[in-house]
Amino acid sequence: MGKKKEPHPLDLLPFTAKRDGKQLPKPTGDQWPRCFWHVHPTGDYGVDTKIGQEYALAYLDFEENDVGGPGCLNLIVQDMPRELSGIEHSFLQMVCFQAKAGKGRARRIASFWEGAAA
Repeated sequence: MGKKKEPHPLDLLPFTAKRDGKQLPKPTGDQWPRCFWHVHPTGDYGVDTKIGQEYALAYLDFEENDVGGPGCLNLIVQDMPRELSGIEHSFLQMVCFQAKAGKGRARRIASFWEGAAA
């Protein structure tokens, strides 16, 4: 028997789903084969904000461990609905908190890459 294929790290995020005809309809037009934001708000804003925080922490862990990857926040936001629920609000707020906390580190990394490119 062949070795079982490990799931892609994006498949392990609690808010992604495959557009494979099983989880979601197959992609149409310019859609990716993965939906980067497949969530179901509960309708309870307090509960939804807790879900959004958990999802943000999972996303931040993913990005921290995705060495060399380009990041996928733009794809997540692109798949979010225009009417944001508490899940989206708290997800984005947590990402902003991390961006503020990591500002100095980001500057050091950018400086390193600028120096390496010179």
